[in-house]
Amino acid sequence: MTQLSSNQFLSGGALLAIVGVGFAYLRRVPGYLWLWFKRRIITVIDVPDRDEAFKWLNIWLSQHPYHKRCRLWTVHTKRRYDNSENEPSRKKTKIILAPAPGIHFMFYKRRLMILYRDRKEGSENGSGVSAAIGFCETFTFTLFSRNKQIVLDLLEEARQAANPPQEQRLTILCPGYDDWSESGKRLPRPLESVILADNLIEDILKDIKQFQDSEIWYNERGIPYRRGYLLHGKPGNGKSSLIMALASTLQLDICVLNLSSNNLNDARLIELMASVPKHSLVLIEDIDCVFLQRKKADDKESVTFSGLLNAIDGVMASEGRVLFMTTNNIEVLDAALIRPGRVDMSIKLDNASREQMEQLFMRFFPLPDVAKQFSRRGNEKEWSMATLQGHLLQYRDDPILALTNPIYV
Repeated sequence: MTQLSSNQFLSGGALLAIVGVGFAYLRRVPGYLWLWFKRRIITVIDVPDRDEAFKWLNIWLSQHPYHKRCRLWTVHTKRRYDNSENEPSRKKTKIILAPAPGIHFMFYKRRLMILYRDRKEGSENGSGVSAAIGFCETFTFTLFSRNKQIVLDLLEEARQAANPPQEQRLTILCPGYDDWSESGKRLPRPLESVILADNLIEDILKDIKQFQDSEIWYNERGIPYRRGYLLHGKPGNGKSSLIMALASTLQLDICVLNLSSNNLNDARLIELMASVPKHSLVLIEDIDCVFLQRKKADDKESVTFSGLLNAIDGVMASEGRVLFMTTNNIEVLDAALIRPGRVDMSIKLDNASREQMEQLFMRFFPLPDVAKQFSRRGNEKEWSMATLQGHLLQYRDDPILALTNPIYV
């Protein structure tokens, strides 16, 4: 210590080192104070654009009072239906103006809220597949409140803004970035618009309702609480239309699975089937076009036959799930795929019967006698319901021409 005190060079260096450490620490003080402030005074939420809530917030922001004074916009369009008296049921494009990337100051429930909208170049997702768009975005909301409920209120308001209770729409879900994602909405299809023979619709509807009310019954008996349906028959006889009508009547969303997708493999399929949202059904269309004798119909590496079977009723399969599969050729399906437990009801939708022809004609022209005559044409040849509907649409203004003119396939 004596040597250090007598050496001005060493003592000066030590003093500079101590001062430097002190200044370095003091430089961090504002950061520490800001972190302390953030943790105790404000709430921050991040919403990436791959999450459904991002779409809700986009619409909510377009309706916020800040909308009146904002001058930097991002434009989005949304398909909708305008049921006004002047233009009934005409599909329109709704233009949505939301705040552009950058910082925006606004108020929510009398509290200051800072919105930062960040936009970056698109990158690869977790599976190594490039993003479908050229950029990705994130909403960051900073709310000057410690109450988490204000965040939940904000998200609930955004959800209601995007999905008004008075708008009855059928939601279509597809595999998204890391979960099921909303692909679009459809107008509900009335059950009476699908004409099947022998009270078939009523039987299927009754079976699904009984299943929905039987969770305790299944659990008490140790039976997996799942239900599977296979719709088969010639093309154009209402397989997809029936599913749309059933989902509309039961107020179920439709989760559509495309097993031929390059972005789908066994692990991803099992994850999706394990996370099927409540109040929804799963739809796999044209299952015969994907697998032929347990092999892929093409050479692409995606879902395997064993992976599909495990996803349908394996250990990770979700409970309470309703599955619909469709096929035009039931003969080519493997018996393991359509065994009981995976397919509980196999329903054939055949070409139109005379009764169906009469009911379909009555939907276009409420003329019972003419409809009866039209149904007798069923003795000439068999037609699909789609063929008959196309014929009646062609002569929708003239029931006599619809009755007498040839029906072309």
